[in-house]
Amino acid sequence: MKNQEQLVEEIATLMGTFVREMRVAFAAGARELGLAPSEAQAVWLLGVRERATTKDLAAALDIDPANASTLLTKLERRGYVQRAVAEDDARRRVASLTAKGRGLRTQLAEVVASRRPALNALSVSELRTFRDLLGRVAER
Repeated sequence: MKNQEQLVEEIATLMGTFVREMRVAFAAGARELGLAPSEAQAVWLLGVRERATTKDLAAALDIDPANASTLLTKLERRGYVQRAVAEDDARRRVASLTAKGRGLRTQLAEVVASRRPALNALSVSELRTFRDLLGRVAER
């Protein structure tokens, strides 16, 4: 029987492989949809969060706020993102996906999922368990 340290090492190895494969699938999906990887990441995050300030997006993507602003401007020009004054603070602007951007986010998710068929082989219950366990690990 394996001890905790051995199991942690195995999990780290498996997660490393999984994360690399997901990164490759995500980059390929972005290319397929005519997006730069950073644009795809921004679209993905806005799909999850629904709205974000430039500062919040920059922090989530680990980029400079000026670069995040440029990224949002590019996406806005293509009709994927809209910016508006924040409801709670008129000095801030928040970005969100447009209907076109939500459609793009859906396409990106489908392309990534198609490149990771092993995830599609899991049942809904298994996927929920996997998500919940990853969430618990990410919280610590």
